[in-house]
Amino acid sequence: MMRNTLQNLLYNSNYDQSDPSTAAFDTLPIIIQKALLQQQRIVLIANNPSIDTASLEALLQPTDMLVLFNDFIHADFFAHHPSAKDLPKLLFFRKIGDSLLHFGMPPRSNNLTAMLDMAKHAPFGILFGNTDYQFPLPSDDPRPNDDPITASRVLEIPELLNELLHSDEHCRVLSEQDSVVADYPIFADIHSSAPTSGFLLYRLLLAARLHVQQRQNAATPLSIVMLGFNNDDKTAHFWDGHNWAFERQELATPPNSVEIIRQY
Repeated sequence: MMRNTLQNLLYNSNYDQSDPSTAAFDTLPIIIQKALLQQQRIVLIANNPSIDTASLEALLQPTDMLVLFNDFIHADFFAHHPSAKDLPKLLFFRKIGDSLLHFGMPPRSNNLTAMLDMAKHAPFGILFGNTDYQFPLPSDDPRPNDDPITASRVLEIPELLNELLHSDEHCRVLSEQDSVVADYPIFADIHSSAPTSGFLLYRLLLAARLHVQQRQNAATPLSIVMLGFNNDDKTAHFWDGHNWAFERQELATPPNSVEIIRQY
């Protein structure tokens, strides 16, 4: 299979890698840029319910950086477990269509309490899809029945997190049309068709790690582990606006030093 546009650019030895890799690196929050230069492996963890904490404990290493998505799984584990709490963490929250909302942030289901603890223990960065967090009210949710608010739902941003959300060091915006997914076939007839959160971050970090390799003068780029990202149609898919066939095809033949751990 022919490599996609991004891989052709990044892995062609005759191509000047500094532009796409540096642009991807510069998209990251500053605190995560610094952390990447110190770590040895990037671990992206899908919101796959078959992933248990025992497998996470066995997988994680002290030199990892973690990437979590939206209303991510096992929040207490990542915030408090000895094998995870001290690891740098990058969180991505996808924007919900044309609304003011992002998945994983109030008024939708969220892990704000765990996020607050994460920020106290280790380098902590956030990427918001398409726009900064808009601090929406429950009345701004166009489809409140999709995720009804319960009495235990955290709706107010704690002061420390509020400071981080206004800090360029900790928080940045990533467009779903970023150049790292320029080859992604969206569906023109589906509003807000875009890559999945996991695939978008995979592509961004695939590029950014080459900048890290140059900065470190390393023989090989940082390794990437993707846990729970499946390359077939056995997993239930929830939205037709993601091009699942394209993503499965891309992840079926990952580049060197990228390991994909299927989980069912």
